[in-house]
Amino acid sequence: MSLQSKLAIFSVGLLTFLGILTETSLTVAFPILMHQFNASLGSVQWLTSGYLLMVTVVMCSTAYLNERFAAQSMFRFAVVTCFCGSLLCAMAPNLALLMTGRLLQAMATGVATPLMYHLIFDLVPLRRLGFYVGLAAMVVSLAPALGPVYGGVLTNFLSWRMIFWILVPLIAVLAFVGFRYVILPAAEHPRRFDAIGLALLAVSMLGLIEVVNQWGRMGVTNPGFVIRVVITLAALVLLVVHAIKGKRQIINFGLLARSIVRLRAATFFIFQFANIGISVILPLFSQQYLGTSALVAGLIMLPGSIAGSVVSPFAGRVYDKHGPRITITLGNVSVMIGCALLCWFTKSSTVLTLTLLYMFIRIGFNTGFGSTMSDATKRVAPAEQGDVNTMFNTFQQYAGSLGTSVLAAAITVFERKSSAANASSAVASGTQLDFLMLTVLAFFGLLFTLLTYRLDSPKAKPVIKKVHG
Repeated sequence: MSLQSKLAIFSVGLLTFLGILTETSLTVAFPILMHQFNASLGSVQWLTSGYLLMVTVVMCSTAYLNERFAAQSMFRFAVVTCFCGSLLCAMAPNLALLMTGRLLQAMATGVATPLMYHLIFDLVPLRRLGFYVGLAAMVVSLAPALGPVYGGVLTNFLSWRMIFWILVPLIAVLAFVGFRYVILPAAEHPRRFDAIGLALLAVSMLGLIEVVNQWGRMGVTNPGFVIRVVITLAALVLLVVHAIKGKRQIINFGLLARSIVRLRAATFFIFQFANIGISVILPLFSQQYLGTSALVAGLIMLPGSIAGSVVSPFAGRVYDKHGPRITITLGNVSVMIGCALLCWFTKSSTVLTLTLLYMFIRIGFNTGFGSTMSDATKRVAPAEQGDVNTMFNTFQQYAGSLGTSVLAAAITVFERKSSAANASSAVASGTQLDFLMLTVLAFFGLLFTLLTYRLDSPKAKPVIKKVHG
């Protein structure tokens, strides 16, 4: 492979890493931002959930964009939006402009991440493909895990604004390299763009998150809550009708008609819902209830992040050798037990307790997460595997966005009903409810996994072989 191809992949990969790194790095600064901008948790959490939502929407359209536009044009767009977004975040005088900067960064990440894989599959020789795909997977999984540590160190010793100032020169360097070497032509016959489907999907996803946020801020009796529910349900109905009758589909939801794919998708969604949700509420809980610094809040996540990264390749080998039963089952059981213990020890927890239990959960997550998607991909014909990847990547981003919103809303409910003097107690009660919800969800994830064993009986195997062949 030529040096030009390596530099092209490096440039897009670094941009992807920086974008995903900021995905979770700001969570440790939530208490500071709430105080500085005089905002509630329900408002500040949009800096993460809104970011993930924008990434989701943009990623849904990148299959078309990568065919319609040359890679160089896509890369330039991503670099410019990330650069402008980082500058705006670093200098933002209020929450609205900070949110605008985050959305610009999200657009860049939503373009850069699929573009990284696009370049790898087009430029890398088959004999080296596994190595480069593994590097890409490491970028996508390690960056959000390091985010709280990166954000915690900078927030504690300098300022939360340094999270973004540091990105500016790095983006300038990769732009200098990438503008010259990222070269890949557009497709001769690109697919037609499903603008209606994308709009309905975006309204549905945004509406559901707004319903959750409204519940946290105002309660279910507020007229605004009812209006959002009606709009969201209407958008969902129209999306289903469009998916069934429309000639163009931005995501092939018809794959969910297959039972095992549907169950794997649900399990995958629960895994990521818990993963991103916990990475947001643990730093918040440690600062507002245990009274730790932003640095300690970030360091709580570090051992779990490292342990999870170490476990991932071994879990992949176990999956390759023994199939999905061991890895996915152990993953679900570990997440369920870890969340149950966090729920039990919430109000008596220490920094050590949080660190060890998060490590236990993270090991379980990394054991089952990748296997869940891999197994779903193997259940469809080769021509449909790209559609499965697109659908699961969409679920991955949206699960994180929804998880952040739901868990933050639960804490907001308790804060709304308590006085300022009992704020830390309200955070503890809300966090305990969060871990209870995650325990229940993990139980359903385990149940869905066990159901696949029943469906994957000898009678079903000929059907699976037929799908593959």
